[in-house]
Amino acid sequence: MENSQNTVDLLSEIYRGAKMGVETINNLLSKVNDNKIYDELKYQLQTYEEIANESCVELSRRNSEPKDISLMNKVSAKMSVGINTLISNNPSHVADMLIKGNTMGVTEMTKNLNSGQCTDKEIQALADRFIKLEQDNIDRLKKFL
Repeated sequence: MENSQNTVDLLSEIYRGAKMGVETINNLLSKVNDNKIYDELKYQLQTYEEIANESCVELSRRNSEPKDISLMNKVSAKMSVGINTLISNNPSHVADMLIKGNTMGVTEMTKNLNSGQCTDKEIQALADRFIKLEQDNIDRLKKFL
């Protein structure tokens, strides 16, 4: 088990990315009326929680505390969801919003992985799983467009 700061930094990014997914979906759940997109959101929420929990455990194993997403990012996400669902809360619009967020998640995590600063193969694999989760979410949401 590598214990470098680079490993902790990557784990923290995985944790914050997954927590942002949790935060966004929790903000959306009360705003959607369509059962199919609601069920999809619940599924995605569960997968984000699993990744967040796993990264949290790995951080603890390295004697580090997970750093949550900033209050500013939480408020910004909540406001964005609120404004966007005021415009429309139909499944297509919700899916479009989430696809954009998933794409940002893929981009940011890929940048973190490509920096090559974390050499812990287990944590690189967790980052790869996060990217795959985001890409799978995009594919699952396309049916709502």
